[in-house]
Amino acid sequence: ITSRFQVRQIMNVPGPPAKGVKLIYAGPHCHAPTCLSMELYNADTGQLLCHVEPLHNSNGNNDDVYYETGFIAIPPCLWGEEDELMTPPFLQFDTNLLSIKKNNNTLPHTGEMASWQMRGAIVYDANVVTEFPKEDVSREELEKSD
Repeated sequence: ITSRFQVRQIMNVPGPPAKGVKLIYAGPHCHAPTCLSMELYNADTGQLLCHVEPLHNSNGNNDDVYYETGFIAIPPCLWGEEDELMTPPFLQFDTNLLSIKKNNNTLPHTGEMASWQMRGAIVYDANVVTEFPKEDVSREELEKSD
């Protein structure tokens, strides 16, 4: 299954001076037991951003919570500034993304999709100075203070 979309279609895009987003978390939406893998690409560059394969119950102990037959764990892709993490990819709001999901279609399951849950940090243009009003201050109060 494939899905194509732009970054702006999966988030609330702030106005200028926002330039884009640094991706910090991407978790695929994948159903057990059909899920084989999911990949997320920057379709403009061909760069593989995230590849995930589910972890199936392998200990054989069905008494452990979440280790029952048919349950899977789906580890997300994580980025950050820490040494053990990948460098966060910068994505402009018009960046085209491609999601590829591989399923075992010999098992019955409906409602398959190639979607992701993602989190990112907005990147602002450092050359544009913007003052944000304090919370709980009305427009009238701001205008009076000028």
